[in-house]
Amino acid sequence: MKKLIIFILIVLACGYVFLHGFPDFIVNLVNDHQTGVAEEQQDSPRGSILSSTEDIDLHDVDGAGVNYAFTYNGQEFRALYQYDCWTIYDSYKITNKDDLEIICQALIDVHPVHGKDMVSYRTAEDMAYEWEQHNLAFKYLPEDNSYRESAANVDLDPYDQGRSFEEIYEDRTGQEFSIKEEIKESLADGTFFDKVKKVIFH
Repeated sequence: MKKLIIFILIVLACGYVFLHGFPDFIVNLVNDHQTGVAEEQQDSPRGSILSSTEDIDLHDVDGAGVNYAFTYNGQEFRALYQYDCWTIYDSYKITNKDDLEIICQALIDVHPVHGKDMVSYRTAEDMAYEWEQHNLAFKYLPEDNSYRESAANVDLDPYDQGRSFEEIYEDRTGQEFSIKEEIKESLADGTFFDKVKKVIFH
């Protein structure tokens, strides 16, 4: 009997979503995550572990000023510098905002990156913000989404300075991002409750 009641409640909730849209408090909850409240990864520490740029031991691998490496949380990461662009491979594994800023500061101490206006230079804070947007895309988009795979590695260049997750997504895919549509699709394919658990129980 208990299972039947739960089933009926689920059916009623799903029907409400399709007829009236998703409850605003849930939409706002997910949107809050989209705008910067990223869930900490299991292989990344919950609190900041860096106190200075020296902690990551950023170094030029071959002396050519292109291939770099640094260490974070006991793991080595690769970084590629090409004019006005730093690419961090497997960047999704690093999620702590304070540590992102320290890492970005270490990068621009070696090679600064121009801002979108091509006159100013990017700051560690705005580069870290862009990094967070890529982390959100990698974490919450479906595995078959075209943008998700590329979001695993962040490119820090002038182009995406100040852009939100939604703006980057729409630029990369040519499609408008709608959280309500994402929720409806997840209800249809049976992945909705797994996604809700990822948002709430982090």
